[in-house]
Amino acid sequence: MSQNKRKVFSIEEKSHIIWRLENGESNSEIAKECGVSHSTISTIWKNRDKIKVLFENNSLKLKRARASEHKVIEDALLTWFKHQRTNNVPISGPILQQKANDFARLMGKENFECSSSWVQRFRARHNIVAGKVCGEAAGVPEGVSEEWLSHKWPALCEGYTPEEIFNADETGLFYNLTPDKTLKFKGEECKGGKLFKTRITVLVAANMTGSCKRKLLVIGKAKKPRCFKNIQSLPVTYKNNTRSWMTSQIFEKWLLDKCPAHPVVSNLKCIKLVFLPPNVTSVLQPMDQGVIKALKTQYRKLQVLQMIQNIENSKPINSLSVLDAILMISEAWEKVTQTTIANCFRHAGFNDLSSSQAEDDDDIPLARLIQFTDEDDNVPLAELVTQLQRFTASEQTIQIAEFVGIDDSVAVCALATEEEILAEAESNNRNTDEENEDLQNPEEQFQPTTISEALNAVTVLQKFVAFNDQFDSDDAHVLRSMKRKMQRIFETGLKKKQTKMTDYIKK
Repeated sequence: MSQNKRKVFSIEEKSHIIWRLENGESNSEIAKECGVSHSTISTIWKNRDKIKVLFENNSLKLKRARASEHKVIEDALLTWFKHQRTNNVPISGPILQQKANDFARLMGKENFECSSSWVQRFRARHNIVAGKVCGEAAGVPEGVSEEWLSHKWPALCEGYTPEEIFNADETGLFYNLTPDKTLKFKGEECKGGKLFKTRITVLVAANMTGSCKRKLLVIGKAKKPRCFKNIQSLPVTYKNNTRSWMTSQIFEKWLLDKCPAHPVVSNLKCIKLVFLPPNVTSVLQPMDQGVIKALKTQYRKLQVLQMIQNIENSKPINSLSVLDAILMISEAWEKVTQTTIANCFRHAGFNDLSSSQAEDDDDIPLARLIQFTDEDDNVPLAELVTQLQRFTASEQTIQIAEFVGIDDSVAVCALATEEEILAEAESNNRNTDEENEDLQNPEEQFQPTTISEALNAVTVLQKFVAFNDQFDSDDAHVLRSMKRKMQRIFETGLKKKQTKMTDYIKK
């Protein structure tokens, strides 16, 4: 009988094996190197989806993934722990025990009594180790951005090129707000009320040179909005929670400024995580130096254009769905130029120290930092709003700056109470599809476009292009290509609908 001890891999080790398999290495080669059988590697590959989830949840040292018997309590405790860790509050095992018991009492589970062994298993599942909790922002004096830039920044950027340095920030967006409602909702934090149903959170990220703009992260309320039915892909990454806010769970894949929803992420590979000093967002945050303003300006222009089109087509003026908002915010992000992003990084003080051209943009007006792409973008938003007011016979004076920035101060995360943390954990551990459907705007009755409607639309576009000299042969070619693909889809549908002779013979 073999005396060899059975080898057990951690989640981190299994993830590395999966990565090697995905990159073309053979099962036999990895099995030989690791000293295990082929079937062991095959089992790891078979369970790759579950292992990837555990890896993304930072459960790196686990040998076996055992589900917790009290999942809601565990999820609530983990969220609470991340809030405390973000604020550099030291948490011991006994404190975790007591807090777990507190959540159990709130749930009415009088028979639950958290033991030290339960806490040990909890810490193992979530890779929580003993040690001092710390973050880059902890030792930075509040409000001293100049000191941070002169003392911290040179050391932090050493060894990295401007293309490798990214900044990200989130912002709230009232995606269905008409210009005439800006005064009414000025200063709205969006914790409830009418706008609560039509707000999303958008996370914006790009590198110093503006050469790499990350796909936008959009956070809505519903897990499966009605308008997403049969959608194959989205131009953004979509997440959800009951308040459309950034949460610790969503943040695990993103690196942002210091706030309660942003825990200190450990075990990062080839990544240096840095939190900007607190309360200096308006000074040090590149995304807040004009990038988000450029994004929202473009979104509001697209929004107003859509409203004018709705009026001309006898549709409700503000009938935007979450899908409409996602498509428009993605298009707006495409229009934010590389130059704008690079300008905003420099304006925040993040100069490329390896370059002799260290420009000082402190005295340059924000409007000059923002540059758009096409000639069409030179049409001022104010002019479009004026056109909209003519259609609606509105005489109200609209402040364009307020319309663009009406949601700049909207809360995008919150320090949740124990009751709110528990409610969120309970919501995440039950089937919420129906609940999420009910969260949608009652006016948002979305009907997917049929293939016949799409074919008619592209035919109309072909005629429009043929009579308009602003389009060229390339544009016409794109439309023809789209039409051919649609025709193939239409023909495939017809074949499926064809009846046989036997269909008419009664049994």
